[in-house]
Amino acid sequence: HLDDPKIENINFAKRAILSADIINAVSEQYREEILTKKFGQDLHRILGNRRDKLFGIINGIDYKKYNPENDKNLFKNYNYEKTHRKKLNKEYLQKKVGLPVDLETPIIALTSRVTFQKGMDLILEIMDQLIKLDVQIIIMGDGDKNYITELKKYNKKYPKKIVWLSFKENPKLETLIYAGSDIFLLPSHHEPCGINQLIAMRYGCIPVVRKVGGLYDTVTNFNPKTKRGTGFNFANFDKYSLFATIIRALENYQYENIWRELIIRAMKKSNSWEIPAKKYVALYKKALKNDK
Repeated sequence: HLDDPKIENINFAKRAILSADIINAVSEQYREEILTKKFGQDLHRILGNRRDKLFGIINGIDYKKYNPENDKNLFKNYNYEKTHRKKLNKEYLQKKVGLPVDLETPIIALTSRVTFQKGMDLILEIMDQLIKLDVQIIIMGDGDKNYITELKKYNKKYPKKIVWLSFKENPKLETLIYAGSDIFLLPSHHEPCGINQLIAMRYGCIPVVRKVGGLYDTVTNFNPKTKRGTGFNFANFDKYSLFATIIRALENYQYENIWRELIIRAMKKSNSWEIPAKKYVALYKKALKNDK
């Protein structure tokens, strides 16, 4: 019976881990993290005992669905050879959400569930400082009512600086936000994979993320000396690290050529299902072989 208190002690994930031929996490880094007490949800010992059956394959995104070349929700379509068209989408986006039209002011965007997991605590802790910078902020997402109440307060107090939008009410705006924004923010506390940063890069919106889970695997830290990297990341889950990383991104944004190269590199990075699908096929074959 469902009211039986013993039901609370049944852990279906534990049973699956103990009996599965293969166990797969949705990123290589998350595979390592769940072997630790911090991320293992008290299953780290069991996972450790079966680590030879534990694998990690990063997710991909649908490149047909998320394609700035033919996305009907954009004002102007573009690709990595026509990144200047992002400015046209930026102007359209600013008008659409009620922000002042200013193509030089960087737009920082976040499109995800508004929850602790996605780093909303850190974002709200530095919001007063962010508001003072020459930036515009667009946050789109539904979730925790307490966070949304705070975001609405900022939206009301600083309507020319920050906008909060419900995803449920504005689903067609999501890719326009990626196309028109300059920086994508996702300072997650934990993140098995995450696909928002993959979509952002597809549209040339440069991610600022925490080095955790799939974010660690998919966003390489930009190095101005070597001119490598597809975004900006930080390790510690605290407001100082997040704010410093945002400032680092904004500093690089001032250099038009460097930023354009960063956009092109992010857009050219392959995050489709093509490579993960091949890895999954190989993993399924391994599971079938082990089952014999």
